[in-house]
Amino acid sequence: MVAVSLRQATHADAAALGALHVASWHETYTGLVPGEMLAGLSVDARTAMWGNILKAPDEYGCTAVVIAENHGCVVGFGSCGKQRDASLTGKGFSGEFAASLWVLRGNAPARAFYEKLGGIVVDEKIDGVHDAALIEDAYGWRDLSSLGG
Repeated sequence: MVAVSLRQATHADAAALGALHVASWHETYTGLVPGEMLAGLSVDARTAMWGNILKAPDEYGCTAVVIAENHGCVVGFGSCGKQRDASLTGKGFSGEFAASLWVLRGNAPARAFYEKLGGIVVDEKIDGVHDAALIEDAYGWRDLSSLGG
């Protein structure tokens, strides 16, 4: 079994977050989003983004960024904060992860995971990028106690 530990991210983690963020997008979204979109991702830009978020989380509506480590290596991360989407706020979902989140409709493994956790589709949107329409569904949890195990 892999031993993974969780801890609060610090500004010193920005580079690891930037690299993992880009790598995870390439691994997860290849074939689901236009190739130009993935090719345009920059580790330097994501590192700067995470550095800014970790330096001033309140300015970005961020409540927490958590790092998952295995033997000192960053292997995962998660963040949560205030809801960024007005349509979901209007439906009573005031936070992003775990009260609600957006996922590409074509991302079947993620959708199955969220549904297994009790998430229900509460909204949808279409984002137009690189001459493609990306259809996203919002999953929501009205009762977070089911996530606590």
